[in-house]
Amino acid sequence: MAVLWDLMNCDGKLADDEVHVWHFSLRLPERTFDRLLEHLDEEEKERASRFKFPAPRNQFVASHAFLRTVLGSYLKVEPRGLRFHNSPHGKPELITNDLRFNLSHTAGAAVVAVTRRRAVGIDVERVRENLKPLELAERFFSHTETDWLRGQPESQRFSAFFACWTAKEAYIKACGGGLSIPLAGFGVIPHRGQADLRLEVYGDPVESERWSMWQLQLEPDLPSALAVEGKPPMVRVGQIFELETKV
Repeated sequence: MAVLWDLMNCDGKLADDEVHVWHFSLRLPERTFDRLLEHLDEEEKERASRFKFPAPRNQFVASHAFLRTVLGSYLKVEPRGLRFHNSPHGKPELITNDLRFNLSHTAGAAVVAVTRRRAVGIDVERVRENLKPLELAERFFSHTETDWLRGQPESQRFSAFFACWTAKEAYIKACGGGLSIPLAGFGVIPHRGQADLRLEVYGDPVESERWSMWQLQLEPDLPSALAVEGKPPMVRVGQIFELETKV
């Protein structure tokens, strides 16, 4: 199913067969972060206070304020009025609601995926060239993915690495199993210019078919990937520019 880049405002309407993906810039004026802190609950404020450096603290504050603003708009609840609990594997979930969501953030950007009654995972990464993609692939990717990455033109190897990495992370986050899922036990091979992804869980074709996946290029150096349980839903994407007013 096609990905539609057509979400203009967060009006709270979410059909059962849709997944909404919102992205938000975390590059905000310094004075903004103290105001966004008021969107958070006491536990999140306490976590924010433990950061030793301003940059990661501000990223945490802004991304969680963004998440609460988005979810609050669907539920018609003030952002700080939302209540969460953790699944047995530590994945945050809303209390007593059929909305499912997942948040990811990286340098300067955050994304959240929202759907109903489906497990969902999303990941976003800022492409950076201060790492060795083939060495990392040999440690964390399957043999199939590593061979694929080795076959990419050297000029495209960094972007290819992050495209594959975000896809793997999206699946792991959707499952909610964290480090209990071996990274080399499954493969997701991205194809340039093609949004759909195919998951292959080695030796488990039923699990492979249980998920629908896409890659999303939010900005030239900002790849993201989405994993959703079940048959392919309608994926709709939008950007939120301001958290000061109701979205």
